[in-house]
Amino acid sequence: MTGDQKIKTVCKGCGKKLNADDKGAEYCSRCMIERAEEYVPEAPERPPIKREKRGKVWLIVQVAIILAGVIVMALQAPRLIAAFKEGQPLRQGTYATDAQTDQCIANLWHIARLIQAGKVPGKETVCPITQKPYEIRNIGADIVVRCPNPEMHGFKELRVSKRRPVPEVSK
Repeated sequence: MTGDQKIKTVCKGCGKKLNADDKGAEYCSRCMIERAEEYVPEAPERPPIKREKRGKVWLIVQVAIILAGVIVMALQAPRLIAAFKEGQPLRQGTYATDAQTDQCIANLWHIARLIQAGKVPGKETVCPITQKPYEIRNIGADIVVRCPNPEMHGFKELRVSKRRPVPEVSK
């Protein structure tokens, strides 16, 4: 048999002539697909998925979780607000002080911020007890600011400096 003489067969489905290249095929490709579809069983129809009704218990659990979250946030709100406020005076030691001494220490914190910013505090900031301005001394490259009457607060010294910006209290 030569290359020009190919054995031709006929499709059993539609009668179309098939080439010898199809090697023993009895159906053309279109008919094979149609026959295959006849033998594939259709998927059974599934019933629609019913969503389970969530009971009252589930609703109560959800509400309880949300309520607990709201309570935790409410209890943490003061801490969150405080985190965004300007820093409060740092307490070191266990000295019990009155409101005027606390104000004097707060003034020293303010002065420390000014010194760190490169500004020299003026005479407008005064001790809350004596109404005298804080003593400012330049000691080398350091600037030291002292309360004019620390003994009126019950201490030997109340001071702050550029090198030590945390107010120092000594008895």
